[in-house]
Amino acid sequence: MKRFFVCLFVFAFVIPGFVFAQQGAGVLRDYVGLINQTYHPGIVSYFEKAKKEYEKQGEKDVVKLIDLILSGAFGSGFLYNDAKGNLYVITNNHVISQANTISITFERADGTKKKIENLKLIATDVEADLAIMSVPATGEKPFVNQGLTLLTRAVEEGEDAFSAGFPGLGMTPLWQFGRGMISNASAKFPKSLTDDTMMGPYIQHTAQVDSGNSGGPLLVAQRNAPSGYAVAGVNTLSGARRQAANYAIPISTLQTFINNALNPKPETFKPNLDALLDKFVKGLGGNTAVHSHISEYLSTACIGENAEYALEEMFKRGPSSAKRAFLEKSREDLISAMGIAVAWTIEDSIRTGSGALKAEVKEVTGASEEYNVTFTINNKEVKSVWIREYGNWRIKSFGTVATGDTERITKREKQKERDEKLRIDGFTLETGYANIFNAGNGGALYFSLGSSLGGVNFLYSDAKFSGLGLFANVNIPIRTDNIAFVPNIRFGFSYIFDDYYKDYKEKEDKRKDPYGYSYDTDMSFPFIMDVSIFAGLKITTTFVPGLFTNVGLQYNIDILGYDTKYKYPNKFDMALIFSIGYTF
Repeated sequence: MKRFFVCLFVFAFVIPGFVFAQQGAGVLRDYVGLINQTYHPGIVSYFEKAKKEYEKQGEKDVVKLIDLILSGAFGSGFLYNDAKGNLYVITNNHVISQANTISITFERADGTKKKIENLKLIATDVEADLAIMSVPATGEKPFVNQGLTLLTRAVEEGEDAFSAGFPGLGMTPLWQFGRGMISNASAKFPKSLTDDTMMGPYIQHTAQVDSGNSGGPLLVAQRNAPSGYAVAGVNTLSGARRQAANYAIPISTLQTFINNALNPKPETFKPNLDALLDKFVKGLGGNTAVHSHISEYLSTACIGENAEYALEEMFKRGPSSAKRAFLEKSREDLISAMGIAVAWTIEDSIRTGSGALKAEVKEVTGASEEYNVTFTINNKEVKSVWIREYGNWRIKSFGTVATGDTERITKREKQKERDEKLRIDGFTLETGYANIFNAGNGGALYFSLGSSLGGVNFLYSDAKFSGLGLFANVNIPIRTDNIAFVPNIRFGFSYIFDDYYKDYKEKEDKRKDPYGYSYDTDMSFPFIMDVSIFAGLKITTTFVPGLFTNVGLQYNIDILGYDTKYKYPNKFDMALIFSIGYTF
C-alpha cells in the first residue's frame, strides 16, 4: 500500500497556467478565484481508513500524502453573469470532475479573502473540458456582483494576451498574473500518437501557464470592460516539451456551452441517451478488455460508492491490463483512476470468457433524467440505471457489482478482522506428543517451527531415538464465524537417529555368529532417511488469537538406512501426533 500511495499519488490539477504582471491587473483578483473541491464520501472513507492503518505503522510520509489527497484538488475559475444578472463560475471540467462539494475563494492583494461555499454544479462538458456552477443566493458573496466581460470578436495572432489564476507553488496555490501573445488563433492537433482524432480549435498563446491554473481565463485588454479585460478563452492545456505553447478553449466554444447549460432542452434528453447507449454497446464489442471504455461512462456517485470494494478486488485478482490502465490513468488523476477499478468489476461480472463481448440494448424505461436500461450481454440480461449527471448521461449502477452496496465492504471488513484473529497464516511454533506405534520406546516429544508454506520439526524419545524433519505445508482452511478448521498436509524428509536399531543388529549378528561381528553391524552412528507424509486437522479460534491445536497421523517411508536383511520389528513407520501451538 505504501508504494501504491507514493508512486501513484498525482495532483488532480494537471494543466493550465498564468504569467507575470501588468499595470492595473489587481482588480482582476475580484473576478478570478481559487477553486477547491471535496471528494465523494465513499472516496474520503477509503483514504481515511488507509490513513489510520499507516498511522498505526508510523508511516508519517504516507499519512501526509493521504492528507494532501483528502484536502482536494485545486484549480482556477472566474465569474460570469448572464443577461438576467445571475452570477456563475466557469472552470474546466477536469478541475471538478470528482467533486462532491465545490468552493471558490477570491483574494485581494492585502490578503482579504471571500470564500463562497457550496457552488451548485449545473453542467459539464467532458469533451470541451468545461464546467459551470451557480453562486448560491444566500451566504457569502464575491467582492463584485458581476462577471468578467466575454470577448465578442476573434483574437488576432500577435496581439497581447494575459493569464490569471492560482498555480501551485508546491501544494500552496498563489495568485499569478502573466503576459504573452496569441501565437496561433486556431490550433488543432491529434489526441495522441496512437489516436488521430483531432482536438480543437484552441487558442495557442505564450502567457504563462502552470499546474493549478486550469479553468482560469485567457484575457485580452478591453478598456470599456469593468475589469479592463475581456475573456478570450479558458486555459486548459500546455504543450509537453514545448516552449510557451499553452492552449485555451476559445470563447465561441464557451458561449455555446453556456447557452446549452443554462437553457437545457428536455426533449433532447432521451435521444441523447439512445445515441450514447449505442456508442457504449459498440465499445463493449470492440476490445477484449473494455474496463477503460466502461470507465468513461461512470458517474461520480458510481465511482465514489463502489471504489473501495472495487480497488481491493482488482488488486487482489484483477489482470495486469486493468492494473496497468489504472496506473496510466493515475498519472493524470488518482481519483478518476478509481473508475478503472469500478469498471473492471463491471467487466469481470459480465464476461464469461475471452474475446469480444456481444452486447445489445434490450429495453430502456424511465423518464426525465433517470432511465433503467437492460442489456443483453453474452446472452445474459444485465440491468443498469443511467442518470443525467450535470448534463451528461452516466451510469449510476450496473449489474450486481456496481450497486453501491456498503454491506459488501462491511462484510469484508468483518472477514478481515476475523481472519486476523484466526491467524491461518503466519509464523508458527508448536509442541506436543507423538505416539510412535513401534519405534523407540513408543512415545516422543514433538516440536515444530514453520509457516503456512513449510518448516522443520523435531522428535525426541530418549538418548537412543530422535528425528529431524523438513517439510512443505498445504493448508485448506474452513472458516466459520469464530472457529477455523484447517486440514493440513505436510510432506518432506525425516532424518532418524535410531540406536535401538543398532542394538538389534548387534543382537542378531551375535545370534547368527556368536564368535564375532559383521562389518555392517559395527556402526557408530545409525542414521536413517525417510520420506514423511503427515495429514492433520488444525483448530483455531478468535477467542484466543493465534492459539491452535493440531492432531494428525505421520507415515514414514524408508529410503535409506534400514538394512533389508534384518527383519527389524520396531522400524519407524507411523506416529499419531498431538500438538498445541501459536501463530504469530
